[in-house]
Amino acid sequence: MKKTFREEIIDDIFKFSGEKNAFELIENKYRSINKKTLTEELIQVGIMPEVFDHDSSEEKLWSKFSDLILSKSLGYLGLPSEVLRTRGNSADVYSKAKEYTLVSDAKCFRLSRTAKNQKDFKVKALDDWRREDTYALLVSPLSQYPADQSQIYPQAFSQNVTLLSYLHLQFLIKKGVSGNLEDLWKLPVYIKKNYKLEDQKRGYTYWHAVDTVVCKITGQTIEILKKYKQQEIEKTREVGQEGINYWISKIEEFKKLSREQAVKLLIKAQKIEQKIETIKKAIEKAFVEKL
Repeated sequence: MKKTFREEIIDDIFKFSGEKNAFELIENKYRSINKKTLTEELIQVGIMPEVFDHDSSEEKLWSKFSDLILSKSLGYLGLPSEVLRTRGNSADVYSKAKEYTLVSDAKCFRLSRTAKNQKDFKVKALDDWRREDTYALLVSPLSQYPADQSQIYPQAFSQNVTLLSYLHLQFLIKKGVSGNLEDLWKLPVYIKKNYKLEDQKRGYTYWHAVDTVVCKITGQTIEILKKYKQQEIEKTREVGQEGINYWISKIEEFKKLSREQAVKLLIKAQKIEQKIETIKKAIEKAFVEKL
């Protein structure tokens, strides 16, 4: 059976993650991804595969892959973009239009992870990273953004950081938008003009404004956009089943372990040996500093 696009990427990330130039290898293979494939697969890019260990080189490479896809998406919207190679204190994607510049960050989440909070989205950090650049953008799966009262919405409103979803990017690309995006980067201006003061920093208001502006830019109706949102639900359900199948297979694998193997695995999972070593080093350091 032919592999899906997602399966192919997962295999490549396992293959390349151990290489020093892992991102270059991924970039070289997927930099020419065409518009049709990108729009078909865009929504699932923000869902981290469960098969990758937490904080592993594979997980980090998938995050860099999502930056590449965000850069390509913005390019298809008429914003020439590149993935930045600098580490720390910097956005991941840089775009330059005729009248302005844009810094962007792509977020990926595991469906198995519990509730997200404002620290996961780094809205304030994006504003800091902007420096002299005109606008800032954060992209995440729509379903993973926090509920109505989260602090990320007042932050996005007051610091003029645009929150978008992969679904909105897909919608904009499919409807042939190119270059006419500045209204999206000025959402607070639109919100101030069209919503009551007491509602301006709510999540519900923010997403209503995003949907309205996206429909205005594309010339489409809210009803058509809602149909696209249904596609995200279906894609999330599909990718979610991938994760469920993976964890079910792990349960079956664990059931076959001997008692000794299970104990060793539990010790490793709890990082007990590393904790013992950390305590020993802390004791030694304390005595050295006191002598």
